Amino acid sequence: MATQQTAKTLFLNAQGIDYAYRLIGNSSAVSPPLLMLNHVRATIDTWDPEVINNLTATGRQVITYDYAGLGHSGGHIAPSIKVFALNLLAFLTTLLPALGVNQVDVLGFSMGGYVAQQLALDAPDLIRNLVLAGTGPSLGPDLHRPMNEVQSTVFSPEPGPATIAAFFPPFTTGDEGAAWLSRSTGSRSAIAGKNGEPEIAQFTSGESLVNLTQAYLTWDADPVPYSLLQTIQKDVLVTSGSNDLIVPTQNSFVLARQLPRANYVVFPSSGHGHLFQYAGYFSKLVGEFLDGKLPTAPFSAGKAPALGSYGNIN
Repeated sequence: MATQQTAKTLFLNAQGIDYAYRLIGNSSAVSPPLLMLNHVRATIDTWDPEVINNLTATGRQVITYDYAGLGHSGGHIAPSIKVFALNLLAFLTTLLPALGVNQVDVLGFSMGGYVAQQLALDAPDLIRNLVLAGTGPSLGPDLHRPMNEVQSTVFSPEPGPATIAAFFPPFTTGDEGAAWLSRSTGSRSAIAGKNGEPEIAQFTSGESLVNLTQAYLTWDADPVPYSLLQTIQKDVLVTSGSNDLIVPTQNSFVLARQLPRANYVVFPSSGHGHLFQYAGYFSKLVGEFLDGKLPTAPFSAGKAPALGSYGNIN
């Protein structure tokens, strides 16, 4: 079975853009693939193998994907999260028929969670369930802004020790950040540049980062997605670290409160990178959620499920 370290890089053309993606793990007859949407500077090469490989171990196929203009994908970086989602929609409507499925589960981390929310608003029929990790809604009431110094660190020209500290506050996480960076940047080193595989595309920098910043901050200033969150009639798992400096923990709580069918889980002594710090438990939780084993809302959109079908607490 392919892993984050060994999966073949594939390309798919949708509306004139060549998108890079990977299929990792075995397809399932009972669960749709799980589409992974990464953070603002990431590529398919920088996913933490501890997360990806633990997710495939729960019995589902994972799709990793480079946004247009980033990583190994062609095209131009989208100017807004709305266009990120439109590009993703074009990719999915081309890919899913080839896979023989009509829906995906979606896991969006950080900016990937912004894209996942917008996709759920624009194309709800393509999504079965949502996992939103270390992310928040667009402009709306009760949200906290990150410290200016943290925001500047996230978008610094080259990531460094301060970037790691923003993901993993060292006063609570110790050396977890350095371990994550080593895993994430080195997982493809054994096959990169060999047998047709591209060289590793590391974290985004330079002019591309400037364009990303525009899309990221435009979302933060747009009240429309926030106002529509209660129309998302999907089971959702929202997770956050107890002290997220990049997307403040309060914002994840607000997001969960605005989604009618959301579970919200906070990971202790952790920050933005909680899913990497607790990779094994996080992946188990996601697997159980996608398998319907977490509590679900007793009713949504006016229709109550049958008695005894509310999910299991374990």
